[in-house]
Amino acid sequence: MKGKQEITIQHPEAWELLVSLQGKRVRYILFTPAVANSLYIDEVECAEESLQGLEDAVLNTPVLLDDYKRVRVVVYPQHFVLFPQEVSDEDCTALLRESFPADDGDAAVSLMPQNGVKVAYLLPRGIQAFVGRTFNYPVVVPHLVPLGEHFKTLVRSDDRKCMFLHLADNRTDLAVYEGDKLMCLNSYPFINGADVTYFTLGAWRSQSLDQLKDELQIMGDNELQSKILPTLREYVKNVMPAVYPAAAMRLGRNAMQAPLELILLALCE
Repeated sequence: MKGKQEITIQHPEAWELLVSLQGKRVRYILFTPAVANSLYIDEVECAEESLQGLEDAVLNTPVLLDDYKRVRVVVYPQHFVLFPQEVSDEDCTALLRESFPADDGDAAVSLMPQNGVKVAYLLPRGIQAFVGRTFNYPVVVPHLVPLGEHFKTLVRSDDRKCMFLHLADNRTDLAVYEGDKLMCLNSYPFINGADVTYFTLGAWRSQSLDQLKDELQIMGDNELQSKILPTLREYVKNVMPAVYPAAAMRLGRNAMQAPLELILLALCE
């Protein structure tokens, strides 16, 4: 456990648990709507990046195992495909496996209702089953679902295009909208700011955004933003910060220390 002593929840049936499973890190937040500023943030590190490492880390963290009012789990799949929401889950899964034949992981499908799309994705074998039997009726979603739904709330009513970037954990999450229509949603690992600039400008070009008219909105890692903004502004006129959800402050004054995707899910009814 990092940073603070583990807490004991006296009435878990009134609390909500949100868990992020990424690599060797298990990050989580706990809060209850009944208590102002109740947000608790912590993480535990797995001994190894494997199913056994994940099982050991979670099962040795008692606060994660209570019967909470609601449990939601965010995962970070390497392979995923977006489909119109009208496509059946069975067809999504079949087409996903055709797209990544070398990945024999477990397939799942999540809906993004505000965007009208589904995300079909693959996870290493056993993780979905472990999550299902360990937590109290968990809802599992890939991280792009809450991020994409949040970006949709920020789009303008006109027909201009807008690109959104979220920078966190050596990962660039990227979405492009034309008006309120989602045109692109992706996630890229990066090593340094030069990678982020390369991916961003490459996506800007491939999606045919206008460097004078269209917008680039960025949120996440402030230090990284300060490094890449000068270069991005050489190529894109309208670069600005994306809006952080103000409602998050009702959860706790420390909300911005938590992964954004967990906070966004916490705000969903």
